[in-house]
Amino acid sequence: MIEAFRNCLANEEEAPIFICIGSDRHLLDCLGPMVGTMLKESLPSLIIYGSLDHPLHARNLIREMITIKNCHPGRKFIAIDAAVGEEEEICRIQLRAGALLPGRAVARSLPAVGDYSLTAIVEKRAPSRMAGQESPRGFAHVYHMAKLIQETIATWYSLYQQ
Repeated sequence: MIEAFRNCLANEEEAPIFICIGSDRHLLDCLGPMVGTMLKESLPSLIIYGSLDHPLHARNLIREMITIKNCHPGRKFIAIDAAVGEEEEICRIQLRAGALLPGRAVARSLPAVGDYSLTAIVEKRAPSRMAGQESPRGFAHVYHMAKLIQETIATWYSLYQQ
């Protein structure tokens, strides 16, 4: 994953701004705010929006993104969010160029976010699960993916951005 970060961001002069999307109230949707909290603790010099204390979620995302973009014109954004997928994709983490569409798993119509997107598949695609936020896997795999993402970003930053 460190190599993926290096490849995606090789031509960027400044570190990107991290937009960590999700809710602190739902087990399957807390990955983004958890990563944001971990990044703020480990890399206070990075610009990070979205944490367990101040999540970016469906009710405030549009308003907050207007403010964030106005505060950082011309900067690149990496959006981080949980996603659902097929059974064999669970625990897969993907970094790619292009925005992500938050809320798609629960049929929310929110604007695309980010120049790059980092998603982690937290559960099998099943509308009733995302709506109720119930998971037979529990919380541990979400935490471990969040920790891996945070450690990857911290290592990438120490190797390529300082």
